[in-house]
Amino acid sequence: MAVPNSPDFLDRFAEMRETAVAAKGLVKVEVDGTSDMVGLEIDPRAMRLPSHELAAAIRDAFGQARTAAQDRATQAIPEALRQETPELNSLLQDIKTDAHSSMNEILVVANELTLRLDRLMQSRP
Repeated sequence: MAVPNSPDFLDRFAEMRETAVAAKGLVKVEVDGTSDMVGLEIDPRAMRLPSHELAAAIRDAFGQARTAAQDRATQAIPEALRQETPELNSLLQDIKTDAHSSMNEILVVANELTLRLDRLMQSRP
């Protein structure tokens, strides 16, 4: 299974933009396809809002823009990458097995070091 790794494929997410407004248009948030906030506009009239309302408006606009960006980014992912395949499952299983093996090796070494430290501490006068 070929995984797109060209800059064009990855750059599309960073170049994607979604915008949402809140507080009757006084707050505008723009996010990219990775859900990073790339723009925030606050109308000067929004400064008359209580701080908790202004904060809520920013969170609301960000949430709406983020949801739209995530939906759009998901649609941009090729169908082949959204489906589980035997190859993908095998690769994930190999990664899991390697991770368990590495963790077991680390635990064995940590146990050996602990035993050595215990012996060293017991041999001290």
